[in-house]
Amino acid sequence: MYVMTIDQRGSRDRADEVPEALDMLQRVETARGFTRTIGDEVQGVLDSPEQVSLAVRLLAGRTGWHIGIGIGPVDVPLPDSTAEGRGEAFYAARRAVEAAKGAPAHLVVDAAAAQAHLAESALRLMVWTIENIHPRSRRYIEHRLDHPDSTQADIAAEFDVSQQAVSRVLSPGGVELIAGALTLSAFHLSQSR
Repeated sequence: MYVMTIDQRGSRDRADEVPEALDMLQRVETARGFTRTIGDEVQGVLDSPEQVSLAVRLLAGRTGWHIGIGIGPVDVPLPDSTAEGRGEAFYAARRAVEAAKGAPAHLVVDAAAAQAHLAESALRLMVWTIENIHPRSRRYIEHRLDHPDSTQADIAAEFDVSQQAVSRVLSPGGVELIAGALTLSAFHLSQSR
């Protein structure tokens, strides 16, 4: 199982962004949904590496989060509240989110498997790529990732902008880098169980 513990960065100086994050993370399929556990921290339990990668992608698009991913067994049955969860994945997620506070891209994957560092590298690449795209431009990339068959004209019509504006964002290859990182991270996460 995968446990994600997410902590808002700089929460003392910023508004509470947990409600927005929880709303956004409803798109992610979970074994136990993301909920606020304490203060500005959110936790969810997932059983799909693709869904873990999606959750990281969604969070990276909003920036401002320390992301800890713990991989391992959990005590079953899972409790209704993730705050009551037990097992190595929960403990690993706690260690990971604490380590993420000083880590590149504010993300750490904690697992016993050797493949975990490869998943972590792919996820960090994705987060870094997304965070270095202008926030207004991210929406075009997110739309393309969510609707891979959409054309530049479709995206331009969706956001009421020129096709040239969309082309300037998509042409450098950010979509391909992010899509590749998603695939790569999901593969290595699946090997890290």
